[in-house]
Amino acid sequence: MAFAGAGAAVAADHDHDHDHGSMQSAVRLPEACKAASAGKEAMVKDMQAHMSQAMQGMGGQMTETQKGLQRAMMSMNGPMMQGMMAGDPDVAWVCTMIPHHQGAIDMARAALKGADNAESKRLAEKTIGEQEKSIQELVAWLDKNAKKEGNR
Repeated sequence: MAFAGAGAAVAADHDHDHDHGSMQSAVRLPEACKAASAGKEAMVKDMQAHMSQAMQGMGGQMTETQKGLQRAMMSMNGPMMQGMMAGDPDVAWVCTMIPHHQGAIDMARAALKGADNAESKRLAEKTIGEQEKSIQELVAWLDKNAKKEGNR
């Protein structure tokens, strides 16, 4: 099964108008990544359950920024775990890095909501731009190289 263009939709998600105040995550794993990790869903769900359980109870005393950072981490963990299950090591790495970079974008957005230091804000904005570019490069690599379902 060919995956030409599989990443185009994901890349489009990252070409938005840089609404850095929004915390709506665009962590979506490309179809090539989902196909490459097919058959390992139970293992991924088990890993997600352990991670979620470990994070429970931490929200009581957190600031809004800390809560936003936690949401960003939690939203990237599942797709990262699914991505790493690809049989092909190159595809697994790329499929893990896409949600990882999206998590960095979401964390930078959370930081911008509460930031009061100009340099911190500049670094968050810079992170968003750099990570969006990295995601586009990773997706382009997938489009070119993740040609068959269940690579290896």
